[in-house]
Amino acid sequence: MLNEMISKDNNKDIEILKERIKRLEKNNSIMREQLEQVKRDKIEYMQNVAHQLVAPLNAIKWHIENLTEGRIGYDRAQKVLRSVYSQATIAVHLAKNFNLMSNLEADHKLSALKEPLEEVEIVRLLVNLANDFQPLAWDKNVNIKVVKESLRFAPNVLAMKSLISQVYSNIIENAVKYSHKETEIFIEGEYNKESDTVMVRVKNRGIEIAEKDEQYVFDRGFRTPEAKNAYPAGTGFGLYIARRIIELHEGSISVSTDEKRWITFTVNLFARKLGGKARRRD
Repeated sequence: MLNEMISKDNNKDIEILKERIKRLEKNNSIMREQLEQVKRDKIEYMQNVAHQLVAPLNAIKWHIENLTEGRIGYDRAQKVLRSVYSQATIAVHLAKNFNLMSNLEADHKLSALKEPLEEVEIVRLLVNLANDFQPLAWDKNVNIKVVKESLRFAPNVLAMKSLISQVYSNIIENAVKYSHKETEIFIEGEYNKESDTVMVRVKNRGIEIAEKDEQYVFDRGFRTPEAKNAYPAGTGFGLYIARRIIELHEGSISVSTDEKRWITFTVNLFARKLGGKARRRD
């Protein structure tokens, strides 16, 4: 009788061990699949990086060859130079994004890129960025307009200038890329004295963002089906980077589409002054 009980207990233990082994094997298989997916994602990411950087660099090379070898006349040369500037802007913008993305992969708080806070004049920054991207927008007959009057009374924003510049660059570049031809992009703002925040809105008419997708637009790697169809090689990192930088500044960023089909990206930042009370930023 005792031997039978011991035998049953042993059999039960063996069955439990077998079940555990099965679960471990299943988990191991899932982990292998996930690792392979990570490898595939990294390869795809590097291919996208190479493709997006090579395209503007090749365009610059081709234009310079035409200029130096005298293949085009003076009038045409002015347009070619404008195109060279546009493509260089794209290349620099992409390189900055890829650098930020690499740092985010290694350090989610961008510690290596943090710099001293300084008072940033938002209007001047937006005008400079609009001028940088205007040649690119002209290729689609799109005009970028900064409504300076809307930010006339806005104070400076206490921020890390290079990172905040990248936020607005990513949003403006997105607006240019996805705007319909012969439309306008409006950059306007508003100062809320009660909350001491400066709000900037970038509005355009183009490829729309479905309401169901608005909550995902700032997720890492997310791109709407319409955006993928228009620009298959995109990475979906620009708006993710923008959100992460805004979070470092304790601000907010959002997107919406109104009844007139204006797509609006809104950024809110605190307008603190140097020497004044500021929240801790780890």
